[in-house]
Formats: sequence, structure tokens, C-alpha cells
Amino acid sequence: PTEVSAEEVVRPEDVPGIVDGLRRAFRSEKTMSAEWRRGQLKAFKRMITECEKELCEAMHADLHKSHFEGFATELMLVHSEVDTALDELDEWMKPTKKGNSALNVPGWATTQRDPLGVCLIMGAWNYPVQLQLAPLVGCIAGGNCAILKPGSYAQATSNAIARVVKRYMDPACFQVIEGNRETTNALLAEKFDLVFFTGSAFVGKIVARACAEHLTPCVLELGGKSPCIVDKSANLAHTAKRLVWAKFLNAGQTCVANDFLMVHEDIADQLLEAVQRTIIEFYSSDASKTEWFGRLINDAAYKRLAKLVAGERDRIVIGGDVKAEERFIAPTVFDFKNDFEAFKSSELMADELFGPLLPVYRYRDLEQVIEFIKDLPTGKPLALYAYGTDSRFIAQIKTRTTSGGLCINDSLMHLANHELPFGGVGNSGMGGGYHGKYSFDRFTHEKAVLEKVPALDESILSKPLLDTRFPPYNNFKKQVVRSTAAHFLSKAVNMPLPALRFLAKVLVAYILLTRVAGYRIVRD
Repeated sequence: PTEVSAEEVVRPEDVPGIVDGLRRAFRSEKTMSAEWRRGQLKAFKRMITECEKELCEAMHADLHKSHFEGFATELMLVHSEVDTALDELDEWMKPTKKGNSALNVPGWATTQRDPLGVCLIMGAWNYPVQLQLAPLVGCIAGGNCAILKPGSYAQATSNAIARVVKRYMDPACFQVIEGNRETTNALLAEKFDLVFFTGSAFVGKIVARACAEHLTPCVLELGGKSPCIVDKSANLAHTAKRLVWAKFLNAGQTCVANDFLMVHEDIADQLLEAVQRTIIEFYSSDASKTEWFGRLINDAAYKRLAKLVAGERDRIVIGGDVKAEERFIAPTVFDFKNDFEAFKSSELMADELFGPLLPVYRYRDLEQVIEFIKDLPTGKPLALYAYGTDSRFIAQIKTRTTSGGLCINDSLMHLANHELPFGGVGNSGMGGGYHGKYSFDRFTHEKAVLEKVPALDESILSKPLLDTRFPPYNNFKKQVVRSTAAHFLSKAVNMPLPALRFLAKVLVAYILLTRVAGYRIVRD
């Protein structure tokens, strides 16, 4: 790797030249080969391995993340992504065989994944390493060039990403551009082949409008209010550990954190007692003194959340401590009891909280909960969490709610399975999920390929049938063309190999019996 002494400032007026340079690199076709992609993936793997300390120290400076939490919640997922890509790259790049239509026999139908070109990956500040580098794995595996724009609020991590990418990755194909709003606007004014954005719905709309100007496809990974529903059949100790961990991880600054809790009234008191015990177990009686609890990203985030705490202080049953000088707010739980009107009209429920605040409503009827989730002001949630062992409860949640992801009896952990797509729906995201093979698919185009052989088309068996598609059309041609629309015929020409072998054996047996042995098949 090449050593870099300091970050280089990119001015907005420099952006068009950088994009042009990446486009020239892509047009040279250097990114097309499996060898180049594998080489860059290996360099990427070395980067996140050798620079773990540098990246974790930066995350601690920005968000008070311990080294272990930085690794476990950010780098570990990125390691999984790149290891999967290295293992599966050859398989992902292979053309996929597809069925044929009757009018295209003889012929071969496949799809192949083509690189998109020059992509813009815009990361977020809350998980500044994971949300910037995980999409890059799919981008590299797909054979693309990219500009990375880290979340600017996490300044130390943004600087660190800029340093390490320049040291390890091909500079002709990958560039990191740091900067403020003017730099972002300059980037969005350029035409890319894909924009992959993670962040708020407000900025997501700006990105989508900019992409529309160039007819550029975009993937928007957004957020919203992710509900947590606890049925009276839930295992309370099991539930408390998982919802406390998911809610207060990274000081609540997690896009898929359980934003609010709706718990059946029969077990609400017991659950809240378990939640309080778990908070103390995880973070001690003073969370400001443990390395396992984070800090808010900046003063604006602190002031917004502290105002919410002050506004609903009468509802606080756990926590409520704030320290402006540290940008610290303790894990705080608000109990609205059975007052549904107060719960849904509270400022806590107006938008995604993105902090260590948990409003709680005690429900009696699951129907009320489901209808409320369907009408959330923030739209369909990025994630939904449901705890319970009653099969009827679980079935209702699965079939009657819509969300980007759903966890039953756990929280956040669907992100840890790269066989599952991670992404939102509607206001919480669009453009498809990613992770694992899904990331490769996001950064490639599935091209339809039909291959024909003239000698076969012109053969004595094929030509009379294939020529029926050309004018002039007589009755015979019309009949043949109409018959090709029959569903059974499409199934017949796409018979699986074992079925074809069986038919071939029957045909051979028939020929041997009738032509060689002299048998005749007659009707009675």
C-alpha cells in the first residue's frame, strides 16, 4: 500500500474532473475481469484488517464506540461481506441459464450481470465504516468504479476512510471525496450510473430528485420508526435483553433500532422491570461511566433529544439523565400506560428518534397495534420486531404488517445474515436490498442474452417452422404462430434434462421395436 501523509481537500469545482477520470478507467475495461475484481477485493480485505485500529480509534472519537463495539457492529459485517464475495465471485459472474420460448427453438437463453459503470456511494455518520464500506464490496465485485462520500458529521472516521482507501485501493477506479453541502451538491450534479445513498428521508428526496435529472438509478437506504411489539406470550428475560441491546446500541443512533415499544398490558409491568434490570446489567447505574455506551454525534442531536426528554419528563420511568458537555443522554424509557391518544400525539412519536429514548404504550387489542403501524406518519418501517410464542400472534404480524425486515423474537440480527436482503420499503427505502449476493445484484445489470445458430435455424427440421413468423401469412403460418402461445408448448420445450432423457429412451425403444424387431403397434 502507498502511504498518504494527509487528507487532500477536494473542491466542488474539482468534482467533474474526478468523475471523468473514473469514467475513462471504466471504459478501459480494466474492471471487467474476475482477476481485477478479486485483486481489489483482496486489497480491500487487507485494508480493513490492517487498518482496524485506525478505523476503530476514529469511530471512538466520533461516537465514543469502544474498539470492540466498532469491530463487532461495523468491521465484522464488512469482513463477512468481502469474504463472501471472494468465495462466490466466480459463481456470481457466470451466466445463468434460462428457459426458452417455442419460437426460439433451437436457441440458448441466458442472463449475465454487466457492471453499471461509475457509482456514487454516499455513507452515513451513525455507522460510518459499515455503511460506507459494505456497499463498496458489491460495487467492486460487480466490476465498477466508485466515488465514496462518507458521512461528514463523523469527521474523524471520514478522514480515516479517505486515508486508508487511498493507501490500498486502485486510485484510478476508487476515490474518496470529503466535504460539506457544496461538495455534495457538486457530486449530485454529475451523471453517475448508480447512486447508493444511506441516510435520512429528507436528504434521500434530494438525492432522488438529482438522480431523476439524469435518469440515474438510485438505491435509497433510509429509516423511519421501527416498532417493537411484545405479546403476553413472550419470554420476558429473553425479550428484555434483546430490545435493550438493540435500542441503546450506539446511543440509539441506529436506523433499525426499535424506535418505540408496544407491550401487552398483562405483562407490561414485568417487562419494564426486566428492562430496568437489563439496562443496569449492560451499562451500570450510570451509563456515562461505561465504555459500552456511546455519545450523540453533535450538539444539534443532543439539543433535539434533550428537548424531547424535557417535554415528556413526567412520563419517564427509567433514566432521564443528561450531560450537555459530554453530549450524553442516559437510556430513557417513557411509559404512556394505556393512554393511546397521548402516546400517538407525543413529540416522541412525530419522527424517527435516533437516540436513547424509548416511548412505551400498553395495548389490550392487537388489532389496534396493527392498524397503528399501518398508519405510521413516517410510512412503512425499515424493520419490525415482534416478541412472543403464540403462533396466532406471530402469524398476524407476518401477514398483516409490511416492513423492510422482520425479526421474530430478536432485534437487529437480520442484518447479520448476508443471505437476507437488507433494505426498506416505501419511505424507509427503495431500489432493492443489499448484503451478500444482493449487493452484487444492486451494482450490476441483469442482461438478457439470446443466442441462435444460423446453421440450425436453416436446417430441414427448423426452417419450415421458424419461417412462419415472416410475412406473408397464410393459414398454416397463422396456426403455427398461434400454437406457440400455448403454455404447454413452452413447458415442453423447456423440459428438464431427466425428462428429456426419459423421452429419448422411449423413442429409442420405439425405434428398436418397430424398425429393427419388426413389431407393429395396432389398435384393437
